[in-house]
Amino acid sequence: MKNNYFALIFVVFISLSLNAQTVVRRTTTTTTTQPQTTYRALPTGHAGVNIGASFMLPVYELNDYASAGFSADINYLTPVAPLLNMGIATGYGVVYNDTDYLFDYYVKEDAQFIPIALATRYVPSDQIEFGGDFGYAIGVSDQFNGGFYYRPMLGFNLNEKIQLNLSYTGVSNNSWITWSTLNFGFMFNLN
Repeated sequence: MKNNYFALIFVVFISLSLNAQTVVRRTTTTTTTQPQTTYRALPTGHAGVNIGASFMLPVYELNDYASAGFSADINYLTPVAPLLNMGIATGYGVVYNDTDYLFDYYVKEDAQFIPIALATRYVPSDQIEFGGDFGYAIGVSDQFNGGFYYRPMLGFNLNEKIQLNLSYTGVSNNSWITWSTLNFGFMFNLN
């Protein structure tokens, strides 16, 4: 089942990459002599390869077991429509277990996962973009089996290379509590 899921994400990503195009906006300025038409590119956000990191603050049920976490993120985004980027995202996430059970019946282990997701970003201006990652989180630790992965985000572009972002990460499965974290991080565009 997992192999079919990865193949589907790969096919969607390749088809989106082949249809990518540069979008420009036509503007007309009027002077006293003649109107002039100029073209400028629409905001594309941080298209291309992006790497980053986030501090994760556990919330809801996860807050009972962990107090902090960390994620490393990488994505590739390409413009697919005016003001819209799509691509793939992956990385590594961990929350540090800080619970102690009675009589040491439980081996203390951090919950870890690797997401494989489709990333979507809407870019209404050069400074702001928002969207989300949706896919599957592969559980790396024995105590966490993985599950459906979703990560809505809001990004603030400081310049063409650096973005600060705020996001929420959720991983839903039937065998463990729902993974819920608020994330504060940055992304760095490599293009």
